[in-house]
Amino acid sequence: MTTETRPAIVPTVTLSNGPRTVVLQGMQHVGAERFFQAVVYDLEKALADGYVLAYEGVANSDPEADAWFRKALTHGKDLGDSYRELGKICGLTYQIDYFGPVVADAKAHPERHVTMDVTTRAMKQEYDRLVGADPTFAAAVRKREAPEAADDDDDASGLVTRLIAWQKAGDERQQMLAGTLCRGIMTHVMRRSGQGGSGELDPVVLDFRNRHLATQLLSDQRLRIYVTYGAAHLPGVMELMKREPGWKVESVKWMRTIAAPEHLEGRL
Repeated sequence: MTTETRPAIVPTVTLSNGPRTVVLQGMQHVGAERFFQAVVYDLEKALADGYVLAYEGVANSDPEADAWFRKALTHGKDLGDSYRELGKICGLTYQIDYFGPVVADAKAHPERHVTMDVTTRAMKQEYDRLVGADPTFAAAVRKREAPEAADDDDDASGLVTRLIAWQKAGDERQQMLAGTLCRGIMTHVMRRSGQGGSGELDPVVLDFRNRHLATQLLSDQRLRIYVTYGAAHLPGVMELMKREPGWKVESVKWMRTIAAPEHLEGRL
């Protein structure tokens, strides 16, 4: 029922200081087909209106930092494959599979597309700095890296993992039930992340990258920038930009990201 009574939603925030306009579009890796169709439509319209599209994406830097990032942030897994599998189980879609038109435009007009994110080296340096300077962060990291924490699968991601195994082994009825439960769990997780995150690594994964993105957006001289970023980043980036003289929120709209696959039948 959570999916219907308290749906996962993400904002589209438009900020302006008069001459310049920045649109922040909240995203998530897996969502309903209708959500990604609407986002791609808005991005194509933004390109037609003269916007530059900006994306998140931590860039590789050197072997040591890249290996640290894979271990600390992705647990050494290929996230693309994981998201596709999760989407299939939940009856949802992986975002990259819908961005073909935008990717084609990026190849044809690279000047209209830019990545605004940090490097793995910059993230590792901030991580190391916080471990040495912030006792609370250091304690959270030690707890997170403890063997018992690594084996703990009582959180939402662990439950989704068990649902995937159950769905693969079950009959059609069990598969449908697994999809319903999965969408409910994903709705709960996405609602929490939309509030700004609550993980041990948020000072690096969210706060550090938020400051970097806000700095880039404020210093960029292009008049119109349309940003697609994880929804958990938007509250922090919006607040940072509003602190700058002249910048204010012009509008906010909300989009639902998770819903059951639509299946319609008619009669002629």
